[in-house]
Amino acid sequence: VSVKPSAVAANPSAVAFDATVARMVSHLRPICDAARTHDVFVNLDMEEYKEFALTVEVFAALLSDPTLDAQPIGVVLQAYLPDSHAAFARLSSMAATRRDRGGTPVKIRLVKGANLAAERVEAELHGWTPAPYATKAEVDASYKRLIEAALDPALVGAVRLGVASHNLFDIAWAEGLAATTNQRDRLDFEMLAGMADARPLYQHRLARHGTQFKPGRLYAPIGSCR
Repeated sequence: VSVKPSAVAANPSAVAFDATVARMVSHLRPICDAARTHDVFVNLDMEEYKEFALTVEVFAALLSDPTLDAQPIGVVLQAYLPDSHAAFARLSSMAATRRDRGGTPVKIRLVKGANLAAERVEAELHGWTPAPYATKAEVDASYKRLIEAALDPALVGAVRLGVASHNLFDIAWAEGLAATTNQRDRLDFEMLAGMADARPLYQHRLARHGTQFKPGRLYAPIGSCR
């Protein structure tokens, strides 16, 4: 289950930051408690940059709660934001502490970022420097640096890596890097329904790995049609 913080606690306040974090955590706890009874993974999605610090802080609060150590949880980090590297370092360190006290691994889902146009418009309207990297080359390099950091052997048992991409090269690169350190079992390959046809990517990986092929995760919206 992928949850946006703003969907569980509306009207976040930058002025009342700590209070907003506490409110969001209090709304997420019942979701985590219900998910645990049904063995459901809860993913905290990332939104626009203005919610970045809030989302990281909410996830850090969940990570630091020992009563949630058995709940499989994860968070999304966007490679097009330079801030994601410091956030990854902090959250992965907290995940290692959680592991050391007997908790389950944390999933960190790496994406490149989907709000670039909105971030540019927001920055231009206010006369700000846009939060994301300026070029695609910088974003691609950032994505690979985050993957490399997540595959640090010191994070075995603490962090699982969600490689969220429809780019065959990125998928193959991540898989090759993991294979060199015997960490393929720490990778999950993830895609969004409707973004692109996933079949060629999975056909390629099936042909490459045969019986060792590892299925991926496809995120899709669910709702009722009336």
